[in-house]
Amino acid sequence: MQSVDPGIRSESVCFPFTPSQTARELLFYPTWCGHYYCTANYFMKRDSYPPLLIAYIRKGRFRVEYRGEFNVAEAGDILLLDCIEPHYYHAEDGLEFVYMHFEGSNARELCRRITDRHGWLIRRDNNTLIGNLLYDMVRFYDENGVETDMQRSARIYRMFDLLLSPSAAEQSADTPVEQAIQYIRSHIGQPISVEELASTVCLSASYFAHMFKRRTGFSPADYVINSRIERAKVLLVRTQKPIAEIAEEVGYSTSGSLINLFVKKVGTSPRQYRIQHMSKAIDAVCKTDVPFIDTDVPEL
Repeated sequence: MQSVDPGIRSESVCFPFTPSQTARELLFYPTWCGHYYCTANYFMKRDSYPPLLIAYIRKGRFRVEYRGEFNVAEAGDILLLDCIEPHYYHAEDGLEFVYMHFEGSNARELCRRITDRHGWLIRRDNNTLIGNLLYDMVRFYDENGVETDMQRSARIYRMFDLLLSPSAAEQSADTPVEQAIQYIRSHIGQPISVEELASTVCLSASYFAHMFKRRTGFSPADYVINSRIERAKVLLVRTQKPIAEIAEEVGYSTSGSLINLFVKKVGTSPRQYRIQHMSKAIDAVCKTDVPFIDTDVPEL
């Protein structure tokens, strides 16, 4: 169908969606998608609109005001807006973009996680892949394609996967965050402070902590704790070491410190976790007639 918004040229298309109740309760789901060719007369100003918006700029420039900031999106850029917040965007003549409005369970929280990390105007190597997914979606429906709610939802999950994944450049670079993570893994049994981690990558503690959380979603302290808990899980299941010895191996001076954190993070005690997961491992071995071997594993 064609948009009736002013400033949208006749070759533009857009498609509405009506999700099922199951999709509304459990999935991410699109409410609109489209491919717009714009004149300078196209604009949108809203105090609030329930769906979120992801848009990929194919050509031209898009002036956007959102969260107290003004930016100009250009070819190759992605916009990710929670439209429930006030927003205003205005096309320059010649703008072309593909977009999708969407909602769903935890979509708003996940959107905020991404914008906290990358901002709402996103410029990353993965942008082209996301733009292709949006373009393919619009073309699919322009050719009268039919999909299930789950298939539509899978499109959105794929876009979020790309938004959350490190780009090729980020993966190839030995960044300060990656260096710090390697340091944590190799010193998991020793005291580790934010200041110590920052010094290993030659950054101030405050700047490093901000960078680390933006990259991983965790503060350095939380990441260290989670790494210790994950290492303890492995040792509980794959060895017969006493809990006090495991506690020391993952950086805690007493078994009580490990037990308290383990219960808080995992919801069960180390002893209960060992019993539950050892029994599952033995059951699996019995079913496959493979002898169970008690062995240690390499460091995380």
